[in-house]
Amino acid sequence: MRHSLPLRGSRIVGFDEGIMRVVAETRQDAVTRMVRAIGDAGVGLEVLGLLALAGVAAVVVTRSWRVGAAAAASLLLADLIAHNLKQVIGRPRPSGDLTVWPEIQGWAMPSTHAAATSALAMAVFLAVNWKSARTRRTAGTALAAAVVFIGGCMVYLGAHWPTDVLVGWLLGTPVGAAVTWAARRARPNITQIPRP
Repeated sequence: MRHSLPLRGSRIVGFDEGIMRVVAETRQDAVTRMVRAIGDAGVGLEVLGLLALAGVAAVVVTRSWRVGAAAAASLLLADLIAHNLKQVIGRPRPSGDLTVWPEIQGWAMPSTHAAATSALAMAVFLAVNWKSARTRRTAGTALAAAVVFIGGCMVYLGAHWPTDVLVGWLLGTPVGAAVTWAARRARPNITQIPRP
């Protein structure tokens, strides 16, 4: 049985509604079409399948088995936790003039996109043995920018309230870190399988 948390009338709702009103009033048609296309692609099974195949190919080519395992486990675990928390919290998504993506169904908090992408990014960032501090900083910046971009798209489209995305990030980031830590503890001396 679902138990909805009392979010209506709270400061969180006022904060979220204020931001969403500003977003709704400042949307531009060209930007909305572009972000909507990105959003539609991001939930399409074909695109998700291609991204998964590209990830598997990258792991196989580089023989970065631990990185691949940590990334996949982080993404799946964060998605699972976020999905189950949604059922407990039971927060409705933005509706009416606050959304341009009303086809998205289900509960809003936490954002599974935000949780999964932040977990994936953290796992990749921590699991890869970067060649230099500069490469590590560049990769960290690129990963963080991608996570923020995806979360921003969810808010821009009105698929999520801003706090849904923030909670998703707060959930996914430690999941990615914990899974990577566990992977290192399980096999501390192996980062790649040696080439034959």
